[in-house]
Amino acid sequence: MTSIRKILAIMAALCLISCQKDETLQYFNTTMGNFSDGKFISDQGNTFNIKELACQNVSDTIARAIIVCDVLSKTGEKEYDIRLHDVSGVFTKTPVDSTSVTDSTIFVENPLSIGEMWCSGGYINMFIYIPMKSGSTQAHLINLVRNDASAEEGVYEFVLKHNAYGEVMTGEDTDFVLGGTYVSFPVAGMLKEDKATIRIRWTAHKEVEGAWSVETERNVLEYSWEKGGFEHKTSDTVPRPSFSQGCHWM
Repeated sequence: MTSIRKILAIMAALCLISCQKDETLQYFNTTMGNFSDGKFISDQGNTFNIKELACQNVSDTIARAIIVCDVLSKTGEKEYDIRLHDVSGVFTKTPVDSTSVTDSTIFVENPLSIGEMWCSGGYINMFIYIPMKSGSTQAHLINLVRNDASAEEGVYEFVLKHNAYGEVMTGEDTDFVLGGTYVSFPVAGMLKEDKATIRIRWTAHKEVEGAWSVETERNVLEYSWEKGGFEHKTSDTVPRPSFSQGCHWM
C-alpha cells in the first residue's frame, strides 16, 4: 500500500505540473530592431517591453541590435512583454553620396564578402565577412556609397566599400582569420518611389576549393524594395563602433 501511495502521489504531482498552463507566446524569437526609450522596436514595428533579463552586460549605448527573447504576453496592439536572452549590437552607418565625398579613403575597395542581405525597417541590412590578421587591432572602414552614375529609372545602385588600411591577403600570409559583423544602412529617406530596385556591387575574393584566394572578382546583388511597411525614424539610430570576431569597424 505504501508503494501504491507513493506512485499515486508522484502521478498527482506530475499531473499538477502538466496542468499548469505555460502562457509564453514564443520562445527564442530572434529579431532585429532599435532601442528607443528603454524599449525595443523591431523592424516589423512591434514594441517589446523588457520585463525579464536573462543575460548580462546589456549596454545602454546600443542603438540598433539583434535580440533573442521569449515573448511572454501581448499587452496591446503590436506590443509585447519579453524575457531578453541575448543582445548583439549592429553597426549602423548612413550611406554616402559619391558626388559629395572628398575623403579618398572612402573609395578604397578591398575585398569582402556578403553572407546575407535583406531590407527591413527602412534599412539595408547585411552580414559581411572580411579577412583580417589574427590579433590585429587595425580598424577597417566600411561604407555604402551611392553610385549616381546609374541612370536607370527606379534603380538605386550602391557600392559597398571596404578599406583594410593595408591589411590585405597577399598569398604569402598564414595568419589571416575571418571576421564578420552585421551592418545596417538607413536608406528609406533616399528612395523616392513606392517600388524600387536596390543594386549592391562589391569586390570579393574568388573562392577556390572552398577557400578564399588572393584573386578578386566583382559581384552584384539586387533586392526589390517596396514601401508601405514599418520604417524606423532616422533619429532612432546613430553610427556606433562594433567589435566582432576581434575586428574593429568604423
